[in-house]
Amino acid sequence: MRKIMGGAVTAALTVAVLSGCSSADSSAEDKESGKKSEAAGAPSSSAPAPSAASSSGSSSAPKAKDSGEWKKADTRIGNAGTACELPVSFMATKAWKPSCLSREDGELLGKFSGHKTFRGALELSAKPAGNIGFIRVWTADAMNDKTPRQVLEAFMSEEKKVKDQEYTETKAGELPAAEVLYKVDSILSDGPKQERALAVTTPKGVMVFHLGGFDTQEYQEMLPAYETAKKTMTPAS
Repeated sequence: MRKIMGGAVTAALTVAVLSGCSSADSSAEDKESGKKSEAAGAPSSSAPAPSAASSSGSSSAPKAKDSGEWKKADTRIGNAGTACELPVSFMATKAWKPSCLSREDGELLGKFSGHKTFRGALELSAKPAGNIGFIRVWTADAMNDKTPRQVLEAFMSEEKKVKDQEYTETKAGELPAAEVLYKVDSILSDGPKQERALAVTTPKGVMVFHLGGFDTQEYQEMLPAYETAKKTMTPAS
């Protein structure tokens, strides 16, 4: 298992590149990691979302209070009054830290990631659980009339450097869903890395649930958290 500290430095440097900041006292190794992240051209699955507040120097929306419950046990997210209100609720695995994105930050993440149709809504960070990656939740406007497969295909059409896509019709809890398993060419890992995404539609909106990771090994280590969320999904109350 790679050391978490290295991942944290890489993530921090990625944010610095995206927001136009730099650190004069960074080590040579940190600078090299920053160059690799910059070369990727967009936030990776192991880098946190860029912040509109840090880019503009002002706060766009109040942050939801962190109760810290995620540190102690699996926590349901998505319902009204939880860490982040979403079209769907699900159980987040213990020690996966939820961070709700404001609409402005979510649109900024979509811009940097090449997703013009979707915006980031939530990030689940695996760092406290021992990895450096994220599960990201995306939403979109004006797609409520689409099927899960159509939503997922729209999302994938905006992904970059993907190949070997395998679509399946499935269930997320009791919700009809579409899922895709695919590979992404990455300069940050040795060869293509595995990723997957899931789409559901509800009367409250659509949601895409995406699992990436620094490399395929990390993807496999984070997969149980993804599966826990998938099997516990219900329409948000």
